[in-house]
Amino acid sequence: HRLRPWVHGAIKHGMPLAQKIITPKLLRDISRVWMPIGHEVVIIGADLAAIELAEFLSARKRRVHVLDNGKKIIPEVGKKRRNEHMDRLDRLQVTVNTSVDIVEITKGGVVIKASGIQRTIKANTIIVAGHPEGDTTLANVLEGEGIKVQSIGDCTGLGLIVKATRSAAEAVAKIG
Repeated sequence: HRLRPWVHGAIKHGMPLAQKIITPKLLRDISRVWMPIGHEVVIIGADLAAIELAEFLSARKRRVHVLDNGKKIIPEVGKKRRNEHMDRLDRLQVTVNTSVDIVEITKGGVVIKASGIQRTIKANTIIVAGHPEGDTTLANVLEGEGIKVQSIGDCTGLGLIVKATRSAAEAVAKIG
């Protein structure tokens, strides 16, 4: 689908200007005053991205509840970093419920079940963070076409920047 010439021109010339004006700092500052997110937030999922989102929203005066069916939060990080996040969540008064089953998402919140007891966590915004999974579909297709491929980073499975940079360095070392 081709864009009309004026739309193409507006994007071509307008985006560089917008990128100079709308900086990450400006967005952070604006988000302290306004966000299109309610004040009672439930985040379903407790991986690193979900926990960092909970910290971000709580620092912006949102009441945040984190729910996960796993036994612990942020399973992809080590004990020291997990404890740092847990301390921050405590200071920000974020409630964390692990080992819970999500029964239902309703208009007024999330129904959970834990230890045989069912209850509703009220919320006007519900964010499903999910569980990240690796996806090497593109790499597999390219390999099937006879193209030499080296998969790196999260496409091979969840990891942190250390994993991504290590796998990238290994890929570069194999080039020859």
